[in-house]
Amino acid sequence: MKPIYFDFTVKDIETARSFFEKVFGWRFERFPMPYKYYRIQAGAPEEPGIDGGIGAIEDTKVSDGKPLTQVTIPVSNIDNLITTVKENGGKVIEEKMAIPGIGWYVTCAEPGGLKFGMIQADPNAT
Repeated sequence: MKPIYFDFTVKDIETARSFFEKVFGWRFERFPMPYKYYRIQAGAPEEPGIDGGIGAIEDTKVSDGKPLTQVTIPVSNIDNLITTVKENGGKVIEEKMAIPGIGWYVTCAEPGGLKFGMIQADPNAT
């Protein structure tokens, strides 16, 4: 399963946005969340690679108050994979939640503490 998305958690969204726009030419689009969050188009759709998003440290409790880069891996059965993560010494850091219109998301960590996300597509998630 290949990662399909990255998330940057930063101290100052506007400064980081400006930086990545100037350095890489990335485009940002506000995403409807209860806090400030932007989707990142990290290149033309036909280019290889993945797109991502950017949000603030104060809105991302899993960041432990520090900048964070996290990848998200698509899965077909999130509940089974949550069990598999736990059975293999990993932890659930942020419980499974709905991202309306997109799917089900959970933040986990491998036994050493590296955090990652898993998402199961479900346009009916609420």
